[in-house]
Amino acid sequence: MEQRPRIRIAKSVVQRGFDGVGVLLLFLSLVYLLLEWSSVPDRVPIHFAARGEVDTWGPKISLILLPIVGLILWSALAILERYPHVYNYIVNITKGNAELQYRSAVLFIHFLKNTIAMLFAYLTVESIQIAKGVDKGLAGWVMPLFLTMIFGAIIIYMVHSFKWR
Repeated sequence: MEQRPRIRIAKSVVQRGFDGVGVLLLFLSLVYLLLEWSSVPDRVPIHFAARGEVDTWGPKISLILLPIVGLILWSALAILERYPHVYNYIVNITKGNAELQYRSAVLFIHFLKNTIAMLFAYLTVESIQIAKGVDKGLAGWVMPLFLTMIFGAIIIYMVHSFKWR
């Protein structure tokens, strides 16, 4: 790993925009939580079954964890994006393939970072709605969509890694 070239991978305008959307949604979900705090009951959903039904309830204070954990994960992945030479790769990194491999890996981390941010923002808002009785559970399409996005990104990244080795 010490022999890997260190290459700075610049973000595109689209990537910077995607970052803005991810952080904005986390921030807005926190603002929504603060605005709704007084009307949220003391018992809130803290876990959902595979179909989106609430299977565990907990204290109201646990809602604060969703946007905070989302922001911590977003920040940690944002830092990790800057150091693609330390990632574990499924192919050997050479001077000839380093830039393409790094760009692909950074794009993958970038996508995961913002997808996770959107999921945590959605879960914050939806948990509030469920606690207040507005909704009964998560929409059936939510988890399949997010899992498809995450595992689809993994598959695409792996295919590109092998293709560009």
